[in-house]
Amino acid sequence: MRIAGIIAEYNPFHPGHAYQLREARRLSGADCVAVVMSSCFTQRGEAAMFAPAVRARMALEQGADIVFALPACWAVRDAEHFALGGVRLLQLLGADAISFGAENADPSLLLRTARLMENPDALGDGIRAAADTGLSYPAALSKALREADTQLGAVLDSPNNTLAVCYLRAMLRLSCAMEVCPVKRIGSGYHDTAVVSVPSATAVRGLLERGDWHTLRSLYPPEASASLRREALEGRLHRAAALDQALLYRLRTMTDAEWHALPDLSEGIEDRLRKALACASTREELLQSAKTKRYPYARLSRLCAHALLGLTAQQLDSEPLPDALWLLGFRNSARPLLSDLKKRGVNVISKASAADSDRAWFRTELLAYDLWTLGCLLPTDLGLRQGVVHIE
Repeated sequence: MRIAGIIAEYNPFHPGHAYQLREARRLSGADCVAVVMSSCFTQRGEAAMFAPAVRARMALEQGADIVFALPACWAVRDAEHFALGGVRLLQLLGADAISFGAENADPSLLLRTARLMENPDALGDGIRAAADTGLSYPAALSKALREADTQLGAVLDSPNNTLAVCYLRAMLRLSCAMEVCPVKRIGSGYHDTAVVSVPSATAVRGLLERGDWHTLRSLYPPEASASLRREALEGRLHRAAALDQALLYRLRTMTDAEWHALPDLSEGIEDRLRKALACASTREELLQSAKTKRYPYARLSRLCAHALLGLTAQQLDSEPLPDALWLLGFRNSARPLLSDLKKRGVNVISKASAADSDRAWFRTELLAYDLWTLGCLLPTDLGLRQGVVHIE
């Protein structure tokens, strides 16, 4: 069985994702398309709008064969660690190919960029020189790349390209040999709020927040739009501000030691957040007040999520890579893959209550589920109660 892997968030699943699933299968010649999907929280530090099982079902109904979770300990990280966690899970399941969306779908150009970035001597001086002129780190990196190879300077100007390069860097670090099958991104821009035939996830989230079901019905197959509406009407849509008060309480009561224990802390970034915290009454106010060129919104947002989840640098350092595949859902077409994983002794979690509760990442994952349900005013223990989605 030939397996193509995709790392995704599906927050929420939309027509562009369905297109990518079709293209991934076509480009790779795969018999099975496996998705590793962020569970309750996303890479930008925000809670997903719908529960993992709901998003997994939509992916299965529109082209995926099997879906596994990318737990919060890797999902809520910078692009480098997000990619490492996702690629490691694809490596565990034995994927033959990796597919991802990119503004530039030239695999050779993306791979050249990844190899150059993995060479610590190639860009270091250029990045430092550019940063000394006042450029942000991403801008300094792009400038150093352009000076090292004129064709690479614009590669990191697009968010999907940046993540694509991180996937390739992760493959190099993990000695993971997979065919690379980029899919040219279609539709509106990454954070574009315009509603077009293939809208961005940001635009779709806006429609869901406003309850614009008329427009949503025009974007999704009837069963999919009906499913989203049912989840929302029954209170299982996690709105952006749902955990604001829980977050502000957590941040305001943290000790100095708890702040200093947070992951990815540097340059006094916590001082910036603590100062903004004094007058913020919502999460958005906090982040908008604290963000600067030096401290971008997404990085501050992840730091807030780390605090809410109780994540520490020590915990993440002790478990640098995932060691188990948490199964969210599958079609019958993926049964041969599940049989192969069992034969190879790969740890596949199909029942959370039977998992190793001593693993710190697993305890964090259960907490992430509990926080997600808190935001929807739902009962606790969803992580333990949620079963595996099965489609014939």
